[in-house]
Amino acid sequence: MNTNKGFTLIELLVVVLIIGILAAMALPQYFKAVERSRMSEAVTLLGNIAQAEQRKYLQINRYTAAFTALDVAPKGATGSVFYTKGNPTNGTNGNGFRIELSGTDYTSGKATATRASSNGTLQYKYSLTRFYASNDTTCTGADDNGDALCADFCGVDAVASHKCCSTGVTGDCPGPVSND
Repeated sequence: MNTNKGFTLIELLVVVLIIGILAAMALPQYFKAVERSRMSEAVTLLGNIAQAEQRKYLQINRYTAAFTALDVAPKGATGSVFYTKGNPTNGTNGNGFRIELSGTDYTSGKATATRASSNGTLQYKYSLTRFYASNDTTCTGADDNGDALCADFCGVDAVASHKCCSTGVTGDCPGPVSND
């Protein structure tokens, strides 16, 4: 009668191999979920900026091109460009979004959030754009992974370089139309 109890080396190797295979399948989905949460954060930030710009438009009849003129300016934001991580003016030591304000009239005023990294190594490269006078967000992939992430985020099957997330169609979201 054999009284040695335990696992053989082969059994342990098989278990480690199975765990490795499961981890290899789960990690890409985990990274994609993390990036989607970053996208949601950026969409919320763009929405807050758009609301602040709309309030500014009611005050002075045009949009502003500087964060300091907004009532919800992020801490450290001075000009028309702000980085969400790292140094707020140039993005060094950061891995967040580059937020840029552009246009001061009703049809051209928009904010763009571009995924930025100070070391240049990003798995997903994309930009999110929102006109101040619109509720729509356009996701633009800068590489294949960015295109696929935009398609997934916007809820469409086809991969294309521009996605209007609010309507789910390929192409830029329609901008605001002037009432003039």
